[in-house]
Amino acid sequence: MQHPFYIALALICLAPLAVAQSTNADLPNWHPLLSERVADDRVAPQPTTSETFFHRLSNVYTVLDEGKPEEALELLDRIRPRRISNYEQAQLQRTYGFVYLQLKRDEEAFAAFQKCIELDALPTPTHQSIVYSLVGYYAGEERYEESNAALLLWFRYASNPSAESYVVLGANYAKQELMKEALPYVVRANQLADEPNSNWRDIQLAIHVDLGQFDAAIELVRDNIGIWPETVRNYVVLSGLYTETGREQSALATLSIAWHRGLLESKADILELVRLNLILDAPARAGTILKDAMQRGLVEENADNLRLLLDSWTLARENNQAVEVIDQLAKMAADGNYYYRKALLLNETHDWPQVVESCKLAIEKGKLDEPGAVWLLQGIALIELGKLNEAEAAFRNAERTENEIVRRDASAWIGYVEDRIQDSS
Repeated sequence: MQHPFYIALALICLAPLAVAQSTNADLPNWHPLLSERVADDRVAPQPTTSETFFHRLSNVYTVLDEGKPEEALELLDRIRPRRISNYEQAQLQRTYGFVYLQLKRDEEAFAAFQKCIELDALPTPTHQSIVYSLVGYYAGEERYEESNAALLLWFRYASNPSAESYVVLGANYAKQELMKEALPYVVRANQLADEPNSNWRDIQLAIHVDLGQFDAAIELVRDNIGIWPETVRNYVVLSGLYTETGREQSALATLSIAWHRGLLESKADILELVRLNLILDAPARAGTILKDAMQRGLVEENADNLRLLLDSWTLARENNQAVEVIDQLAKMAADGNYYYRKALLLNETHDWPQVVESCKLAIEKGKLDEPGAVWLLQGIALIELGKLNEAEAAFRNAERTENEIVRRDASAWIGYVEDRIQDSS
């Protein structure tokens, strides 16, 4: 006849298969996944102990309580197992376990506890307590199969198992990358929890994501937000799940809620919110959020972030806002290209004096991508201001560029200016 412990070892292999097939036919009545499980009644042998054994074991505990585990071990070693009952042997192994624990010899301690369980002779509460200690030990040693075997043995006689026992079983499967097997236990743990446990729900979330069950993951995180509305991480995770599934509008809405509630403070999360607004054609909102975040010190006013702000204002056609950002970037830049970009924006509003000034600053700072285009724009602005001679000089500088299109345009403008000068003389 097989010992219950080894029956449990076999069941740990059967349980995942039964779960995967969504049938309860092969599960024993006490199995943790059954909705109407019934624990087995464990009938332990009648505890019998001799007066001599009781006296000698009491001496061991007395010495152990005095903080003398080495002496306690010596006393234990003098007790002869062949002359005692199974109940006494189980008590002896249990005591060895306690002594070895005090000596920090954990491996030997839990080996003794294992022997104690295999004797199957102690009262059920004591038996169950030792089994559960083995569960934790094996899990800590990354011996997950043995941990689950012990836990299933514990479940067999547990009439009212805790939610924690379910999550331990599920976590052991997850650490073996058996996510399908892990999921029902973790789900059950969260259902049984007296109060929502964020760590357990995180385990369930990770399993859903690993299995590609994004709808279930989304539903779980939405529920998390209802439970913990002030926890920003839930909004960020939910937004990420929406993005992963191609639902950018929902991703944006989720992060926007967190932003308006004053929860979003991480630079990365704020920049993601800005990015989503830009993707979904809301550049003005992107610029407003980014500018506010910079003013509050949540996002640095460095070149990269300022460029993003500039792109936002430019796409939103908020030229005045864009010009302010360009002035900041232009001071940081090693070249004059930002001043040219400023001139182009000012050109749209026909602010000719500032166009001329911006082109001048661009030329003075130098290292331009296309200097001829800058001279050309400056010349056009000077024409609008009626400064024909200065405009002609600008066009002649533009004519020296290697860009054929710019040269051709400059030549045409020079002809136009010469005609104007001649007409006015």
